Amino acid sequence: MNQLTSYDFLIVGAGIAGLSLAWQLEKKHKSFLIIDPGGQHKSSRVAAGMFNPISGKRMTVNWRVQELLTDLHETFNEFNSLLGKKYLVDANIIQCFGNTKESNDFSLQLEKSDFSRFIGSNPIEIDGLNQEFGSFEVLGSGWVKTKEWIEDFQDYLLKKGAFIKDKVEWKALSLDGNEWHWQGHSFAKVVSCEGYHYQNNPYFNWLPFKLCKGQVLHIQCVGLNQKYILKKGVYLVHQYDDVYKVGATYEWDFEDEKPNELGKETLINKLDKLLTLPYSIVSQESGVRPTTRDRAAILGKHPEVKNLYCFNGLGTKGMLQAPFLAKHFLAAMEGLTSLDPKVAIERFYPFYSTGQI
Repeated sequence: MNQLTSYDFLIVGAGIAGLSLAWQLEKKHKSFLIIDPGGQHKSSRVAAGMFNPISGKRMTVNWRVQELLTDLHETFNEFNSLLGKKYLVDANIIQCFGNTKESNDFSLQLEKSDFSRFIGSNPIEIDGLNQEFGSFEVLGSGWVKTKEWIEDFQDYLLKKGAFIKDKVEWKALSLDGNEWHWQGHSFAKVVSCEGYHYQNNPYFNWLPFKLCKGQVLHIQCVGLNQKYILKKGVYLVHQYDDVYKVGATYEWDFEDEKPNELGKETLINKLDKLLTLPYSIVSQESGVRPTTRDRAAILGKHPEVKNLYCFNGLGTKGMLQAPFLAKHFLAAMEGLTSLDPKVAIERFYPFYSTGQI
């Protein structure tokens, strides 16, 4: 059991972002304490954990995609050794076109070498799938067993004494000179990795997040090819036996975090356009994604308060981005590199008014 009272880092939040940062700190032999109360509507736990080199309806190649994929695979090879389980599942995506326009747009994108290298050479027919307008195979994609990894790594950190299941009240943290204090512990640096709970953080609640509720279903469907992730309007990711995770909704205006009938109906309508096989609904879940106004993560130091940092806003590509961004963020804090302007918090400094805390 770790009995330290003085640490290099306090990490607030133990979702995908906080745990990815914790692992980078662990590898660099930095001392840290990570604190999170848990909660059933955490988007990290609900997420399918998919990674896809191709993004969105416009079918563009993701930012710094090769670095993202390399760090993702390296990191989960490390977790395989550390925790004795395999969390990363390689599974190419079969993306079905919804109409002729999508098929034509794809043909234009295919002329670009950075796009075509992630596309399979031959269309694949899948029994039980509506491929009326055709489809294509995305190479280098897959998913991470996110909920299982989060629980296992949290348990590992808990046993080490590096994780506390508690809620941090920011008014209970105090800054004395260059050092932060909380419940008898001291920290050289504090990092907020709180997801959508940033709203309750007086230091970072000025950031222009655009929160997005997502709902998913688990369905049972016999006869589908379990080797692939299937997509058209929704995704189907095989979980176990004949059970698949189906998602997700994108709800920008919502009253609460809970699953509801509207979310279920939305997913069913889209699912019926994808599948030609019968299915039954097993369960429904929901979470709130910490997306940002420009759809890029927010990394960096507070504009005014010493030794206070933000690592948040990973949004819908959280699992794909987290390992690379955690390494990139830590290297920047150590002065080894500068943060990529796309994700640097400085781009939002104009939203902050001096002394508004």
